[in-house]
Amino acid sequence: MIISLNKRWARTIVLFLALMAAPAIGMATALCADSLHVVTASDGARLFTATSTHAGLSVRQTFDDVRKIAAADGYVIAIEPDYSSPNPSMGIGKPPSPVPTLVQVQQPSGISFTSIVPPGNASKGVPERLCAMVGKFEAGRPAVPNQFEPAMTAETLEQSRTTIPVTKPVVNILKPDVPFDLAAAKAALEPGRSTIRGQVCGSWRGNLVLGSQPVLLYPVTPYLQQILALGKKAKRGKDQVVTDPDLVVARMEAKPNENGEFQFSRMKLGEYYLVTSISAVLGGSRDVYAGHVDTDYGSGNVYTSQNFSFGSDAGIERIVEVKKDGDTVKVTMQPHISAFNHSGLSGSILGCSKFGKEVSRGM
Repeated sequence: MIISLNKRWARTIVLFLALMAAPAIGMATALCADSLHVVTASDGARLFTATSTHAGLSVRQTFDDVRKIAAADGYVIAIEPDYSSPNPSMGIGKPPSPVPTLVQVQQPSGISFTSIVPPGNASKGVPERLCAMVGKFEAGRPAVPNQFEPAMTAETLEQSRTTIPVTKPVVNILKPDVPFDLAAAKAALEPGRSTIRGQVCGSWRGNLVLGSQPVLLYPVTPYLQQILALGKKAKRGKDQVVTDPDLVVARMEAKPNENGEFQFSRMKLGEYYLVTSISAVLGGSRDVYAGHVDTDYGSGNVYTSQNFSFGSDAGIERIVEVKKDGDTVKVTMQPHISAFNHSGLSGSILGCSKFGKEVSRGM
């Protein structure tokens, strides 16, 4: 029996089905709370995922087991699994909670549990409930001896003799050594008397691109300072900075107008971290070699005009400080200025000045 929840809940599940195409990753139950994979969407929604690996999982039996666990804990089935899908999924929820959970099976031995926290909702208790469900599912099931390597059969053992082994990267998890103080962060965003006003723009080949993506503002706390410091020293592909999921709860968001201008009003004294992105479809025309021609009057190369276009985007971040009560702090949000960046958006020494430039609206 399918029990319908609210439309917003169902839309969230449908959207998430498209995001969960990647295979599951094994995780030890004892480390569930510390090893949850957390993803924050652009709209502020947070996805908490815990996975488990067991040998020889039967898809139907797995969902039947989850169904029993869910029913015993007061959950209802919002989306029934489609057994014709390569990775069947089942949506469950506990009304009236707005936090749904998606269960997905990746054969032959993976299952993932994902809770989706809508924008603006606190995640308190979500990791604990998620890990509790994983723990109940794992109860009585023998773990795979090596959750990261499948059992070797005679055929795969023979194949391994002529196959270059795949080296799996070891990811180093980086976390701040100070806790995130949600109450203090929210207090820093209480109304004051100052204003932060700015403009988002980028430059490419003399064209000015005005930003249109939301500008996010976070109060600079000791926790955020460590996050930014860890991000600077993290090595691509080797380190992963893990943030508290409640970090997105204490923030403000401003939408730039048609000129890329934004404003945060009634701000208190202190430092604030601003972050946004800018993107645009860039293009033009260029001469392309078409061949060589020989005639009675001479010879030469032939060129033809070819139009081209490509997408370009850049992340932008700034730290601004309100030092005096009642002041208006102005800031220009643009990519780094680089004389060597000829292929994408960059900053300009003219800032967001429109003088002598063709203005286009960012995506």
